[in-house]
Amino acid sequence: MASEDNKRRIVETASQLFNSRGLRGVTMDDIANTLHISKRTLYETFANKEELLAECLMMVHDEIEEHHKRIYLKVDEPLLVALYMIRVNAMSNHSYHHLIDESERYYPDIHDRFFKMHTSSFRDMLYQALHYAESQNYLRPNVDIDTTVDFMCEFLQRHRLSEVDNREAYLHKVSEIGFTFLRGLMSTETLRRYEEHEDEFRSMFNQMKDNI
Repeated sequence: MASEDNKRRIVETASQLFNSRGLRGVTMDDIANTLHISKRTLYETFANKEELLAECLMMVHDEIEEHHKRIYLKVDEPLLVALYMIRVNAMSNHSYHHLIDESERYYPDIHDRFFKMHTSSFRDMLYQALHYAESQNYLRPNVDIDTTVDFMCEFLQRHRLSEVDNREAYLHKVSEIGFTFLRGLMSTETLRRYEEHEDEFRSMFNQMKDNI
């Protein structure tokens, strides 16, 4: 049985190959040769390419979730955290977005398992951010957080495009929609504060998104 370190090395190498060459451009032989290990060793660790792909997507999920947590703990501005999550979950600049996109195209069952798990984590953290905003009186009193989170998740599922002509322009549009939507949730006092410091908030957000 492969050690956890060796297993991690296989997954990282496979992810890099999948991302650079495409899922259909990489065989298990290619992965074994790149790692300088035997095919037998590789197949003792992962029964097939699909099982290895699932592990690669799990690694992507863990990295994105860990990044979410760092942002959540670092930024004491829950509405910006919520907006950041909208952007990052559009799968814009994450280093493995090609892997995610191709898994959706060629291995939809594996992708759907990953995306369901990822959406669940996103939903939980967005729910926490909005509840914290509510506790600080940042939101209007009649905001239904459950419905709001459902709406945001549905928005992301509908607008998470695998193929767009200009990803940066697309993500800018998503961000602006997110700003507009979150403004509609704000209390009068929060909206006044946001408008007075809008340039500062946008600068904070740009620093956050540049680290995606």
